[in-house]
Amino acid sequence: GTVRIKVRSKSTAGGRGLGASRMDVVIRPMTGTDFDWAAELMARRRAVYERYAPVFWRPAEGIAELHAGFIRYQAEQPGGVALRTDRGFVLATAGPGRHDVDDFAVDADDAWESDGRALLEGLPEPRAVRVVTARRDEPKRRMLDALSLVPTARWWVKELHPSAPAEAAPGEVDLGGVRAVLMAAPPVYDPGGPVCMLGDVSPAAAIDAADRARDLGAVLAIVTRDRSPEPAPADEPQLHAAGFDNVSEFFEGRLPNGTWFPAPG
Repeated sequence: GTVRIKVRSKSTAGGRGLGASRMDVVIRPMTGTDFDWAAELMARRRAVYERYAPVFWRPAEGIAELHAGFIRYQAEQPGGVALRTDRGFVLATAGPGRHDVDDFAVDADDAWESDGRALLEGLPEPRAVRVVTARRDEPKRRMLDALSLVPTARWWVKELHPSAPAEAAPGEVDLGGVRAVLMAAPPVYDPGGPVCMLGDVSPAAAIDAADRARDLGAVLAIVTRDRSPEPAPADEPQLHAAGFDNVSEFFEGRLPNGTWFPAPG
């Protein structure tokens, strides 16, 4: 049957503090229609994120059932964990010695401090975690910061405006010496065309490569800065001046242990 646990999360423990209160949050594994509910929560979250970056985060239409199936599939893989509360859920997949967390949502911003934090603290071993977030999702970022997680990777994204639809096939492309990858966006997003992953390149190389990617029909050029386990640079003036925006971050570190005890029922 369903396992119910209660996690007592002290919001000042092990982090930089979100207040001094203690909050009891009931967590249980996801089953059945929980996955449909989680997909709906994620759709609501994408609608918010679209306001932050209208092309990068633009949601695809009619994919709720597909996304619910994807969350369920990932939860069933080795190392997969799917947990929920009354107000949110987390899906963790197996990373290199850590949990990787992408699909993670709560029903309102005020629940990040309570349910969002408890869901992360409720993950089993390993205690290491990497969590993706929008750069402008400040309530979520404050919660991650309070857990002493740090942004070790950032994506710098430039919107491109190709004059014609893409004709190049997906795959590796040479953009003036930059070995990039032209690819479709994940199915839950619809930026309007292919995206071009430029990798960890210099600002000068990125600027030139983005122009070449536009000529291939790409609608986004993405520079990835990954300095794990060290923090990634928070500011890149040359990229910013050339129209690149830091739209997403990956917070990483070790989670503190929540206080667990059985929940009634």
